[in-house]
Amino acid sequence: MLKVVGEYGRGLKPPTYHEVRVSFLKKAVDNIQKSLEKYRSDWEKWGCTLMCDGWTDGKGRSLTNFLVNSPSGTVFLKSIDTSDVIKDGKKMFELLDNIVEEIGEEHVVQVVTDGASNLVAAGQMLMEKRTKLFWSPCAAHCLDLILEDIGELPVFYNTIANAKKITTYIYRHTWVLNLYRQYSNGGELARPAVTRFATSYLTLNCIKQQKNALRSMFASEEWATSPHASKSEAKQVMNLVLSDDRFWRSITYCLKCVIPLVKVLRLVDGDSKPASPYIYEAMDRAKEKIAQNFQMQESRYKKVWKIIDTRWNLQLHRPLHAAAYYLNPRYHYDKNFNPDSEVLIGLYETFQRMVPDIRTRVIIDQQLEKFKGAKEIFGMDMAIATRDKKQPALWWESYGGRGKELQKVAMRILSLTCSATGCERNWSTFDQVHTKRRNRLEQQRLNALVYVKYNLQLEMRQNSREENGDTYDPICLSDIESDDEWITEKENPCLPIDASWMDVHECFGVDEGAPKKKRKRGNYLYLKVSLELGSWN
Repeated sequence: MLKVVGEYGRGLKPPTYHEVRVSFLKKAVDNIQKSLEKYRSDWEKWGCTLMCDGWTDGKGRSLTNFLVNSPSGTVFLKSIDTSDVIKDGKKMFELLDNIVEEIGEEHVVQVVTDGASNLVAAGQMLMEKRTKLFWSPCAAHCLDLILEDIGELPVFYNTIANAKKITTYIYRHTWVLNLYRQYSNGGELARPAVTRFATSYLTLNCIKQQKNALRSMFASEEWATSPHASKSEAKQVMNLVLSDDRFWRSITYCLKCVIPLVKVLRLVDGDSKPASPYIYEAMDRAKEKIAQNFQMQESRYKKVWKIIDTRWNLQLHRPLHAAAYYLNPRYHYDKNFNPDSEVLIGLYETFQRMVPDIRTRVIIDQQLEKFKGAKEIFGMDMAIATRDKKQPALWWESYGGRGKELQKVAMRILSLTCSATGCERNWSTFDQVHTKRRNRLEQQRLNALVYVKYNLQLEMRQNSREENGDTYDPICLSDIESDDEWITEKENPCLPIDASWMDVHECFGVDEGAPKKKRKRGNYLYLKVSLELGSWN
C-alpha cells in the first residue's frame, strides 16, 4: 500500500468515509458477482457441491460458512450464526434446503457437512426431500478425527507432549529462537496446518528434519555459556534433544503411522483436482503403506488400523465414492481392478438416485458395457494413453460422447469434492461478522465486505495453485500463525476492532451525492480498506 502511495507522489487525495463504506464496497461486490458468473455457468455442466464448514468460536457461538465447489473453483456464499439451530436437525435441514433452492436443485449433486449427529439427521431429511442429490460427511473432518483418536494412544500422546515442550520453549525465548535459526539456516520447527492434529504431525516431521540442527545448538558453546542453559526448563528440553533416543525413535514410529493419512488429508482438503475419483483407493493405499512401513508386522500397526477402520467404515463408505472409483479410468483399466459387491452396489445405487427414469438407466447400463470393454472411442489410442494423465471428469468429457447419458452422470460424479472445508482458517473476521455489538454496526454491509474478502481470498488461492503447481500444499498455512499449543503468538484480526465506520441504515440505499456528516478519523483506514477491496485506482 505504501509503495502505491509513494508512486503516486504528493497530493494524493484519499477516498472519503462515505466512498469507502458505500460506493467502493458496492463496486467491489458488483465486480465479484460478475467474476462469479463463470462458475455458475459451469454448475449446469459439471454440477456442484454445497459445502457447510462450521466451527465454534471462543465465545461458544456456532458459526457456519456456506460455499459452493465445482471443478472451476470454490465460491463463498455466506456466513451464518447457527447457534440457535445447530443442535436441531430439522432446523438445520430447513437451512440447508433453503440454500440448495438458492443455488438451484438441478445443479447440486451433493451437500457435504461434518459428521455430527444433528447434521447427519439434516442430511437424511434433505435426501428424502431432494431425491436426486446426496448428503456426504466431510472426509477431511473424518480424517482429522482419525488423527485425533490415534493421538490418544500413549506413544503418540507422550511424543507430541514432549515435542511441544521443545517448540514452545524455543519460540517463547527470542535469543534461543535466533540461535536455533542460525544452526537451522532459518528453518522452522512448527508447521501450521488447517487442522490441529495435522499440525501436530507435520510439526513432528519438522522436528525430525531439524534433529541435527537442534543437537548442534544445544551442544554449542554459545548455548553452554548462555544464562538460559542453567534453567530447569531448558535442561529438560536439552536432555530430550541430546540424550533421549527413545524420543527420536518415537517420532519415527509416529510418522510412519500418520504421514500416509496426512497425504490423504492433503488430497481431500485440496482443490487442485476433484477428490471423489481418488478417495476410495487412497484410503486403501494409505493402510497398505502403513503396513509396509513396519514390514507387515501387524502387532506394530494393528491399533492404528483399527482406529482407521472404525471411523472410515462408519462415515465414509458412500455410494458416490464407490461409483467415482469405478468410473475413474485410471483404476478401472488397471490389471488389478476387481470391484467387489460393495463397489458395484454403490455404483448402481448412485445411478438410481441421479437418474430416476428406468429407461434412461437401462441405456446407461448398456453404455457402461462399452466402457468396461474399452470399446469404440474408449479403446482409441488417445483414450488409452490419457487414462492416468487427464483428470477423470475431463477424460469422460473427451471420450464419453458416444454415450451421452452415461457421460453426463460420470462427469458429475467425478467432479465432486469430498470436503466441507474452504480455504480460510483465520476465523477473526467471521467472529466480527457475528458480534452482538450492533448498536452502530450495519450487518448487511459487513456481510458484503466479508463476501468480497473471502471470494478474493479464494481467487488468490486458485491463482497460487496455478502458479505453484505441484509445490502448492493445501493443508499447510504458511501465511498465518500456528496453534497456540506450538507457538504462543496470536493472530491479528482482519477487520478493524472498531467497526463503526460501516454504520448505515441500509446497505447501499443512501444518497451517494449527499454523504452524512462523518466523524473525524485518520485517512489511513479508508485508504487501507479501499486498496484491499481493489476498487480504488
